[in-house]
Amino acid sequence: MAHSSGTRIGAIAGGLRQDEPIGRVERRTAGVAVIIRTAPSGEEVLLIRRAVREGDPWSGDAAFPGGRVEAADGSFRDAAAREALEEVGVDLAANARFLGYMHQFQSRRRDIWVVPGVFLLAGTVSIRANSEVSSYLWVPLLDLLGRENRSTFTLVLGEDRMTFPSLNLRGYVVWGLTEKILTSLAGSMGGEAGGSL
Repeated sequence: MAHSSGTRIGAIAGGLRQDEPIGRVERRTAGVAVIIRTAPSGEEVLLIRRAVREGDPWSGDAAFPGGRVEAADGSFRDAAAREALEEVGVDLAANARFLGYMHQFQSRRRDIWVVPGVFLLAGTVSIRANSEVSSYLWVPLLDLLGRENRSTFTLVLGEDRMTFPSLNLRGYVVWGLTEKILTSLAGSMGGEAGGSL
């Protein structure tokens, strides 16, 4: 059963861990920021659409702010916060409470392990997207629950066609790693845990 608005954040936080689920390896691991805000209509999560760039395997995809771990990052949390500041201009250290880490996810496109850190904004922030981000969208957490926004996405690479579970969220087609993270988040709130139809 889905949780009410007042308990969704508690349900999400209850499934998170404070310790890092895997060790950090520069260039082989990445941190992403799952940023949640409380809006008048309920909680929302921030998604970005990556700018179309030559040679970028995630070009044009819906995603979370994030990127590969760098040597100066003391944690996946630090990597996610650094990337959020760079990509969307949000200072998570000053404006959010760190709720914890989700489990690690492996990227299919590159041999990279991704650790999502979940942050709850303490107030209103302005999004200032850099050149790596073409747009952003605040998605109500309620949109992640149930099956009405679930579909499939077909990736065509030459003559190969691969079909993946997807979410259709207010004009964003979300598939791959981002879909898996959102589906896991929905599962923690009592929504549909499986991505396949």
